[in-house]
Amino acid sequence: MKSVPASHRSGLVLTLAASFVWGTTFVASQIGFQYTNPYNLAFLRFATASAGIVAFALPFDKKLGLKRQLLRNSIWLLGGVYALGFLLQYVGQSLTTASEASLLSNLAPILVPMIAFIILKDLITNAQKVGIALGFLGLFLIASPRLNLGLFNVLGDFLLFGTSVCYAVFIVLSKRLNTESVASSLAIIVVVTIFLAPAAIWPGNLNLQNLKIELIGWASILYLGYPCTIIALSLYLKGLSSVSASESAILLLVQVLTALFLAAILLGEFLMPTQVMGAFAIVSALILGTRVNK
Repeated sequence: MKSVPASHRSGLVLTLAASFVWGTTFVASQIGFQYTNPYNLAFLRFATASAGIVAFALPFDKKLGLKRQLLRNSIWLLGGVYALGFLLQYVGQSLTTASEASLLSNLAPILVPMIAFIILKDLITNAQKVGIALGFLGLFLIASPRLNLGLFNVLGDFLLFGTSVCYAVFIVLSKRLNTESVASSLAIIVVVTIFLAPAAIWPGNLNLQNLKIELIGWASILYLGYPCTIIALSLYLKGLSSVSASESAILLLVQVLTALFLAAILLGEFLMPTQVMGAFAIVSALILGTRVNK
């Protein structure tokens, strides 16, 4: 076996940490949905993050270079793709079943290697091919207990698949456009906030002068805005600079495992045997997907 370079190892650790934090967004979002609608929650998540960025990052802009990043066309492209992914996910979830949503909106790890091969000319190892197949199997098994193809909604499922495509394109383009700096991550968050604002106003009916959100709701929004957005995105894009797009995407499957077990522990959702099997399949996918070639 080849020894793993320190930069590659740190990239895997950063990506893994980001994926774990993103896995906690399921529980935080479920809490937030009790106090506001999905459009407002998505906007307020990024708006609170952007408020912190403006307050704490702009004073250090000479060293950070946030304004310079905001002038890059590539940042606006990435922010638009990322925002579109969020909108497609929330609209799609309202048109189909929860299980179909959990399956179709998490297909980015499966799509990234194919898109990366086309755009970045990344080669897919045999181990990664098996890992991708196991990852899809794991996602299917996790969603299968409540998957009812008789209720299949073509439009909702099409939008959710579009979510995965957007996230996959975002990952590959982030790798291509060199967005590993903290300033790049912060700039993308500000841009996403701008793109999400119209959806919050309509159809979200956002009224900033009359926000009836209780303390627990604001706590979930702040958690989504800072650890799950600023910290997680910065960690992920930094880690992406040291690993391949395919490796980073496969590590995103960790967020599915995190969400699954947190839902069982905190929300009392019982794990079916097929979901446990799916979790083992995803663990196997993670091991194979990050395996160092001989």
